Amino acid sequence: MKRIKFTSVKLIVISVPLIFFIILFSAKNGLARQSNTNQVAASKTGQEIQKVAPNDSIHGNFANYFVQKVLSKDKLHELKKRLLDYGNNFVPLWMMGFYFTMVEASFQFPVILIFMAIILFLLLNITSVFLILNVSVKRKNYKERYWRIYSKMYEEVLLSYLFQEINWEKASTKLKRKGRKENRKILISILLNFHENLKGEVDKFIPEIFLKLNLQKDSLRAAKSFFDYKKVHGIRELTFLYPAGARGIISGLINERDDNVRAEAQIAFIMLNPEAPFKFFLSLKKPFTRWTQLSAFNLLRLHQLPIPPFADFLYSRHPNIQNFSLRMINYYQQFENISEIFKMLESKMETTRFLVFKAINDLRLYDGRELVKNKYWIESGKNKLEIIRAIRNIGDENDFDFLTEIIRTEPVSFKIEACRSMYFMNSNGREQLLKMKGLPEEEIKLLIEHVTDPRN
Repeated sequence: MKRIKFTSVKLIVISVPLIFFIILFSAKNGLARQSNTNQVAASKTGQEIQKVAPNDSIHGNFANYFVQKVLSKDKLHELKKRLLDYGNNFVPLWMMGFYFTMVEASFQFPVILIFMAIILFLLLNITSVFLILNVSVKRKNYKERYWRIYSKMYEEVLLSYLFQEINWEKASTKLKRKGRKENRKILISILLNFHENLKGEVDKFIPEIFLKLNLQKDSLRAAKSFFDYKKVHGIRELTFLYPAGARGIISGLINERDDNVRAEAQIAFIMLNPEAPFKFFLSLKKPFTRWTQLSAFNLLRLHQLPIPPFADFLYSRHPNIQNFSLRMINYYQQFENISEIFKMLESKMETTRFLVFKAINDLRLYDGRELVKNKYWIESGKNKLEIIRAIRNIGDENDFDFLTEIIRTEPVSFKIEACRSMYFMNSNGREQLLKMKGLPEEEIKLLIEHVTDPRN
């Protein structure tokens, strides 16, 4: 048997009428019980109990009070009359008794009127949601189909022009509806795709097409938009398709408040100023984010841009620029300003000092051996480990006492790293470490065996 799946909308549609009829049935029974009570009271007292008309029945409950405030007695009477007339004229005979009972119950118990209003409101809401969803889906499908048709047509025309199969006048004529806003977006998207995928002689014609269609106006307008996402798109389009126009606005967006806009502007500056790609560091007021650092590094490698002397930026007031510069000095092995690197050991930032220790280690800066040893006992754990690793590569026999002291006094992780440094420094270090097996400390013996084991 096929299992029925109940969505939230189906449950609402099913449950609302069900609840309504339950309340209506209860109200009908209430009317019957009230009638019986009136008859019993009249027989006991011998007095006639006057029935109160439904439209005059205002009890002291919230529902009655609410209905009385919303509708006056005259309006209630008029509403009831209209409902009864409608029943006499349009309701089938087999359903008329139920309809009149429902009307009487509604005016006897106004809570039913309120509940009916709530049901109507819910039904209108559900209908509105379905209509909105239907319109949204149709509009989305129409837009996708529109983009698909025009993208294919524009690509064929522009490729024919790029490969000189047709001239520009004929190509311009074939670009139907090119003046419409949506179609101009399609054209920009296609040209960006061409710029990314087409190389060689045809590549130089892509910005030319961009200008011939006056698409730079759209991109300039987007780059100056109030909305950040539009600014990002505008900057990207100008950078690849209209570099001359991009240079005029990029400098003003370097310190933009939004991270994405600022990152896009900084990347554009690097691409558009290959002779001095990081000149904007001098005027940067906002942080140079890690994501932008990665993007900048990839640009340097991908486009083979000239590498500036990063030591010039070591004294920037932004710690992330200092750290980025140290990483670049290390990666590109810039030995020109070693003394400037050593000065950064006095930085207050732990990460900056760590990068200095790493640069001294990776670049084999032997002049920094005593400097890092003097810093060891006041450094944090991560930096201590990097200093010990540096000693392995730039140290000599004069550092055996330094490593021995670490092995005897420091925690286990530092002891292991010190044993490795001594063991792999040179043959004399290996002999010195093996001699330490004679020490009375059992822990040191175990550490030395661990380090000298070829499996580790």
